[in-house]
Amino acid sequence: MQPLTSIKLERHRKRRAASKLRAIHATRMNSPQPSTPLRIICISDTHNTHPILPPGDILIHAGDLTEHGSFDEVQAELKWLSNQPHKYKILIAGNHDVLFDETFLTKYPERRYGHSKTKEDLDWGNVIYLQDSSIILNFPSTQPALDFTHATAGFQPRRLTIFGSPWTSQYGISAFQYRPDDGYHWSTRFSRLEVKPDIVVTHGPPKHHLDARDFHRAGCPYLAEEISRLQPRLVVFGHIHASYGRERVFLDGVQRAYEEIMTGWAGWTAVGWMAILVLWAKLKGTILPSSLSKEMTIFVNAAVVGGPKNILINDPIVVEL
Repeated sequence: MQPLTSIKLERHRKRRAASKLRAIHATRMNSPQPSTPLRIICISDTHNTHPILPPGDILIHAGDLTEHGSFDEVQAELKWLSNQPHKYKILIAGNHDVLFDETFLTKYPERRYGHSKTKEDLDWGNVIYLQDSSIILNFPSTQPALDFTHATAGFQPRRLTIFGSPWTSQYGISAFQYRPDDGYHWSTRFSRLEVKPDIVVTHGPPKHHLDARDFHRAGCPYLAEEISRLQPRLVVFGHIHASYGRERVFLDGVQRAYEEIMTGWAGWTAVGWMAILVLWAKLKGTILPSSLSKEMTIFVNAAVVGGPKNILINDPIVVEL
């Protein structure tokens, strides 16, 4: 039997090799910028706080609107969200927003906090709520006159499809949770989509993308697998407060192999395949420089609070698509 230290050392070597190959590959990729971008404001994990929101076309809230999820809390936060000036306000629930999860409340009725009212009694205002569902937003050629810094002249009609889902991998007792070893949870939900989403909003992060907590990665590898397959332009989430930020990733074969190696799903064969893909991309880029200009996916962990008391510490993240 191979000693445990040898197994850990071997795993470390594979991950280090994969990380080096990914870094080499990433330095050669670039993404075209839109000529008439839409301005998207991303927030998550507000927990009853009210961050100052910059102007934009779309406001996305990726869950944990409240601290406890009582009816009064949810209604107050919906009113705040609805009063914002953004044309579209998109909301999904988080694990703290228990009012939205009737199955959870049936099992834990004490989490209704004495209320008989349900989410059906809420006044949503103009907030669009997504729960394993999607919506298509249309932006006509004449953009609404908002106080933006970017020019609107020559704005072309745009359409964005947004999918939203509240689920997180099971941790403690809270709403919208699934077993961490459920390999079909996300594939089942995404397989129902008739239109590929431009934007995916989930409460929890995909693994290896702004998901570091303490000394481990808290994201879901099965969600990451579906994101890699769909290749949306933007992925917005929260849940892991400590990993607030953004990153741009080219979701190609190199990235997929990298994630499988880092998760522990693949070995040295995948490292070799990564090396071949990186070399091929380099040769192709030398012959056809335009091949290096491809759409990248933006990952945003938009959690605005931090610390044990969920204090507001982070700014909303602005993305232009």
